Amino acid sequence: MVKIRHLLSSFLICATLLSTRVLAQSTLTEIRDTINTPSGAPFNGTVVITWTGYVGPNGSVESPLSTSAKIYNGFLSVLLVPTTTASASAYYRVVYTSSDGSLTWSEIWQVPPSPIPLSVASVRTSSSPGGSSGSGSGSGSGGSSGSGQYATLPISISEITGLSVDLSNISNNISTLTSQLNALSPTVTNDDSLLTSLNTTMTNLSTTVATLTATVAALEAASTGSAAVSVNGAYVDAETPSGTIDGSNPTFTLAQAPVPAASLSLYRNGLVQTVGVDFTLYGSTITFLSEAIPQSNDVLVAYYRVPGSAQAVNFVDSEIPSGAINGTNTSFVLVGLPNPTKSLKLYKNGVLLLLNTDYTLSGSTITINTPPQHGDSLLADYRY
Repeated sequence: MVKIRHLLSSFLICATLLSTRVLAQSTLTEIRDTINTPSGAPFNGTVVITWTGYVGPNGSVESPLSTSAKIYNGFLSVLLVPTTTASASAYYRVVYTSSDGSLTWSEIWQVPPSPIPLSVASVRTSSSPGGSSGSGSGSGSGGSSGSGQYATLPISISEITGLSVDLSNISNNISTLTSQLNALSPTVTNDDSLLTSLNTTMTNLSTTVATLTATVAALEAASTGSAAVSVNGAYVDAETPSGTIDGSNPTFTLAQAPVPAASLSLYRNGLVQTVGVDFTLYGSTITFLSEAIPQSNDVLVAYYRVPGSAQAVNFVDSEIPSGAINGTNTSFVLVGLPNPTKSLKLYKNGVLLLLNTDYTLSGSTITINTPPQHGDSLLADYRY
């Protein structure tokens, strides 16, 4: 009798645990889709999904939680807690970053409870540009970004749209004008107005050739990521905008007004924010839109340019620091020496890491607090 009673108790405990596990799993919604690039090829890279805006049952504002997933050959499958039944302000901010770092975009998801897998299109409420160049499209994604696409050297004339035709036309025009001048010289010696007109045409054509030549040289220099470029202005790196981060204050102030305004790169918890989607900028005042107001314990970092004297600046973009990504190694080395130190932007899986919080920098050596795991990606932008 005691043995039967013991077996019956064990059965009831196992049944309770099993039913509890089934109930817990039933609260998750699966997002399953295929992500393609604009060319129709399967997308490969990382997606970072951040839960934000959730208000707890006691009225407290919960800090955003993030998760990431690898997308291989376009396949995406994640299990998420529904936002539509959590609170009115809850949503997911989703950031895609390709494996080579050249393609990124962000989206807002509202996830309802669902017993069947949902597509990305059925939960996406908005899509906006990211921090690197490129665009995503297909059954599961859409978006584009502003800057950060880099050419590979050497740059051929055929790679610059219309340049070959323009140079050919200019060369033909110069040859034609030269022939005309040679033929007309004996008969128009005294026609000063005609000669002046022809000389002006020649000068304009020569200026056009010189401008095109300088453009090609500038493109070559910019694509190397290491050549000195002359710029007018100064740089402000890793500034923390002033303002109270409490989940209700939308207004923050920079020390100076960015010039041009488009030079401002604003990050919240390492994720780039988009002007007009997440915030607006007027002079030095940043105003976040209602759905993007920073919550308690969020971190804001700003990079921008201001007026200054002409200077030669060396840029390095999308450098992959040397070092093994194996889950234990924390030391990585850059080719150059960031100068100033704060000019370094170090991204892990497309998310900006914070200097002296997530990593330290000594010379060109980066020491990351948490070792990157297999499959993680590191990219560095800096000046020197």
